[in-house]
Amino acid sequence: MFCKFRLAVIQLQVSSVKADNLSRARRLVKEAAGQGSKVVVLPECFNSPYGTNFFSRYAEKIPGESTQVLSEAAKENQVYLSFPKNPSRIY
Repeated sequence: MFCKFRLAVIQLQVSSVKADNLSRARRLVKEAAGQGSKVVVLPECFNSPYGTNFFSRYAEKIPGESTQVLSEAAKENQVYLSFPKNPSRIY
């Protein structure tokens, strides 16, 4: 049995301010949900500048700030989220 659903793949401009990046991600999740998406995929490095030299500075434990914000966004908008991580940390 197949189930049709709308999936959104979002891209966002990031800065060196994690809170701003999370706020943008949250807004785009809401926008995608408003357009009927049930699954939303965030890009790599959605909460930090791009580059391996930033990974340790922006790494978080799970649960952490990013997972908390995104969990709330998923619940509020009734969507499933997918976002990348390396083997031991969110980045």
